[in-house]
Amino acid sequence: SGESGAGKTESAKLLLQHIMNLCKGNSQLEQQILQVNPLLEAFGNAQTVMNDNSSRFGKYLQLRFQKNTVQGAKLSEYLLEKSRVVQQDTGERNFHIFYYMFAGLSSEEKEMYGLLDPSLYRYISGQYGTQEVVQRWKHKYQEVCNALDMVGFQEQEQVDMQAILSGVLSLGNVTFVSEESNGSVKVSESSQGWLKAAAVSHMHSLKKHYRYDASSHCPPWSPSVSCCCSLCTDARDSVAKVAYSRVFGWIVCKINELLAENVDPEVELREIGILDIFGFENFAVNRFEQLCINLANEQLQHFFNHHIFQLEQAAYKEEELPWETIPFNNNEPVLNLLLAKPLGLLSLLDEQSAFPQATDKTFVDKLNRSFKGNLYFQPGRGHVLGFSIVHYAGKVQYTAGGFLEKNRDTLPASIRGLFINSVTPLLSMLFTGKVLHTGLLRVLYLARMSVFVYPHQHSLMVLMERMYSANPHFVRCIKPNSKKEPGVLDRQLVLQQLRYNGLLETVRIRRDGFSWRPSFEEFVER
Repeated sequence: SGESGAGKTESAKLLLQHIMNLCKGNSQLEQQILQVNPLLEAFGNAQTVMNDNSSRFGKYLQLRFQKNTVQGAKLSEYLLEKSRVVQQDTGERNFHIFYYMFAGLSSEEKEMYGLLDPSLYRYISGQYGTQEVVQRWKHKYQEVCNALDMVGFQEQEQVDMQAILSGVLSLGNVTFVSEESNGSVKVSESSQGWLKAAAVSHMHSLKKHYRYDASSHCPPWSPSVSCCCSLCTDARDSVAKVAYSRVFGWIVCKINELLAENVDPEVELREIGILDIFGFENFAVNRFEQLCINLANEQLQHFFNHHIFQLEQAAYKEEELPWETIPFNNNEPVLNLLLAKPLGLLSLLDEQSAFPQATDKTFVDKLNRSFKGNLYFQPGRGHVLGFSIVHYAGKVQYTAGGFLEKNRDTLPASIRGLFINSVTPLLSMLFTGKVLHTGLLRVLYLARMSVFVYPHQHSLMVLMERMYSANPHFVRCIKPNSKKEPGVLDRQLVLQQLRYNGLLETVRIRRDGFSWRPSFEEFVER
C-alpha cells in the first residue's frame, strides 16, 4: 500500500521475482507468471499527474504451492477505472494500449483497423507523444504482442481484440444532431465516416440504433433536443467503457487459464497472495473513481490498524504482560460515514441511484442534510456541486457530477443485444458472458445475488473478505517526492506519510513489544 506513485507495482514485481527465485520450481510456469505483467500494465495502467505508470485497477495474485514449489496462480482484478476510456483530465492519458497500438502497428495494419492520425481521436484528447516517447511505445507494443503469444491468444483473437479497440476510438468521434422536422436525433453528417469505421471494426450496423425519438425519451419542453443528444452521447460512452472493460476481463480469464494448476484436486495446496492496489489519490478534480479508490485505501488502513494495534495489544493483555496501551489514529468513524447502513454515504448513493428522477444535486442535498455536524464530512463551497471527506490521509474535495450515472453503471438492453448479435465471435462472446463481481468475465456465469449490490461495492467486499481470512504481511511504500524525480527526498512529504500511515506508532509497538515469537518447540530445542 501507499500513495499513488509510491512504487507499489514495482515493489510487487520485485517481491514476485524474489518468491519465484526462492522456490526454484516449475521454470516455465514461473516465466509465464512474470511475463503477464506487461500485458496487465498495457491494458490496466495509464499516465496520471502523479505517476507515469499508474495502476488504474487493483490486482490480487494468488500463488499456489505444493511442497514449496509453485504449481499454479490465479489473478483477480478489482475496480478497473472504465471512465478513463472516454475522459481524461489535463496532464493525463488514456490506457497505455491505445498509444502502443498507434506506435507499433504497421501502416497496412492501421489501414486494416481503420486507424488514422492519433491527433484526430477525442478519446485520447488528440494527444500523442514526442519521437523518443513513440519509440518507447513501439518497443512496449512488441512486448505486449510477445505476452499475448505466450499467454496463448490465437492470431484471430488478437486481430479481433485490436479491431474492438480501434472501433472504440472511432466511436468516440461520433456526434449527434437533432432533426427539427420530427424531433428525433441522428448521427451528424460530419461524423458518418467515424460511425462507419466503428461499425466496420465492430461488424455492425450501428447507424439505425443511434436514432432517438425525442417525444418518447425527453420531457415536453424546449431543451428536449439537447437532452436527447446527451442521451445518445451517454449511450455512446457506455458502449466504449463496457467494450473495453469486457476485453480487459477476458484477458484476465485467458491468463488464469494459462496459469491454472494441473494437480490432483485432492492435493492440498498452500497459498501466498500479493495485493497490488491503486494508491490514495487527491487530484485537482476528484470524481466517483477517486472516492472508490480512497475507500479501498481507507479499508486497507483499517485492516492494518486492526492487525498491528488492536490484535497485537489484545494478545499482550491476554498474556497479562505489563503494557501501556499505544494510541493510534482509528479511522472507523470515516468508514462508518462511508459504509454504514442505511445512512452511510454509499447507501444514500444507492438509494438515489434507484430513483429515476434523482440527480447529482438531490444526492448532494441529501448528504448535506444527513451528515450535518459530522466531523469527517464538509459540504461543498461556492458554485461547484460537491462535498469533502476527511480521510485518514487528509481532506479530499469531491466533484459530485456523474456520481449517480457511474454508480448505476448500466448498459441499455438494446445496445447489449446489438453486440450479442455481432458477427465478430469475440465481441459476441464478451457480451454473452456475465462479469463476476471481482471483475472477472465468466461466459454463461448464472449465479444471482439475493440482494443487489452495485458492482464496485461488491468488488471491495470480496477483496476485504479475502484479506481478513489471511495471515497478512504489510509492505508500506513511501513516496520520496511529488515531482516524479529520482534521488530526491522531500523530508516533509515523507514525514507526512509516516504519520498518516501509522508507521511512527508501528515503530513504537515493535520497539516496546515482543516482535520475535518463537514457538514452544523452537524455544525448547534451543
